[in-house]
Amino acid sequence: MLRYGARRLFVGIVSLLIFTFVMFVLVEVLIPGDYVTPSRLFLTGQEIAELRAKLGLDRPLPVRYVLWLKALVTEGFGSTDIGTIGGDAEELASAAWASALVFVTSLGIAYLLGSWLGRVAAWRRRATGVGLSFLGVFTYTLFPPFVGFLLGVLLQDKLVVVRKALGAATVRGDERTALLATMSLTLLAASLVVGATARWVRRHTRFSFRASLAAVAVAAVAGGYWASVGALRSALDLLVVALVPTLAFVILAFGDFLLVMRTSMEGVLTQPYIQTARAKGLPPGRVRDRHAGPNAVPPVLARFVVGLPYLLAGLVIIESAVAWEGLGSLLFAAIDSQNMPLTMDILVLIGGFTLAVRLIAEVLQAALDPRIGRPA
Repeated sequence: MLRYGARRLFVGIVSLLIFTFVMFVLVEVLIPGDYVTPSRLFLTGQEIAELRAKLGLDRPLPVRYVLWLKALVTEGFGSTDIGTIGGDAEELASAAWASALVFVTSLGIAYLLGSWLGRVAAWRRRATGVGLSFLGVFTYTLFPPFVGFLLGVLLQDKLVVVRKALGAATVRGDERTALLATMSLTLLAASLVVGATARWVRRHTRFSFRASLAAVAVAAVAGGYWASVGALRSALDLLVVALVPTLAFVILAFGDFLLVMRTSMEGVLTQPYIQTARAKGLPPGRVRDRHAGPNAVPPVLARFVVGLPYLLAGLVIIESAVAWEGLGSLLFAAIDSQNMPLTMDILVLIGGFTLAVRLIAEVLQAALDPRIGRPA
């Protein structure tokens, strides 16, 4: 297992290096000009040449890549060095945690909603199943900016009223970054705790957690922690602001979970042990949720790992469409200002997160199935 994990880690690092080089070349080719281009309006030709030489922009492309990679490894994201003009590290951190908050919240809701509706669609194959399948296909093919714009128009005035009722002051700067990080990590930890608890309860009792109950449990655990540290009102205010991108991402993501769960459930329902459970006269809901449902989950998780880059790309587009101050908005702002280092920082964050999640999923699959990590 350790050798398998080491091999996958090595492959992941090599893949990340290849990804960063390809992105570096594409950014250099696709973004017209460079970081000095906007300065041509108020600098002379000699001053522009000196500035390009100082920043290393007159050097060959491979040399600029090595300098940028060195600055990233030694100084971290948002660094400023020869050949690089990084973005503000605090701004980058705030945008990253803002995206993480929306991603964790909306993905959890989309998974719970999509997996539950997928089980229902596979169990009820007539009008209900057809209707739910059509709903999944419809939401999966929606245009992200349109969804964000429509939700913004419908909810903008109502959200202003809700924020006034909460009376929470807008948090900025370092406090906002810390609050976003706390909220994202708390929601992730609460989801893991509730998921492990639900699995233990399902194994040792006859009680089965439904999606709505799991969501309420996660909200209660996270809200209780926020209240204990005195950040509940500010956290609720940020959640209200994040409601539009969160709902838009849920609408676009849950359809994929629904369709994959329905297909996986249809394959599980034909297995002999399901027919045996039905023949014993077990309640239909118990057969669906306790016997068929858990065995249909692995393909859904595998699909999530494969589709993670597309989910992140959709999140970037939604954030830009609804002006949520996350990595998506910051990415388009960096491209508009021709800030290549900041653009690369954001792309590396997204690519690194994707590869890390895939590596964790592969190791977990090898732990569950020893045949995967066994040498050929």
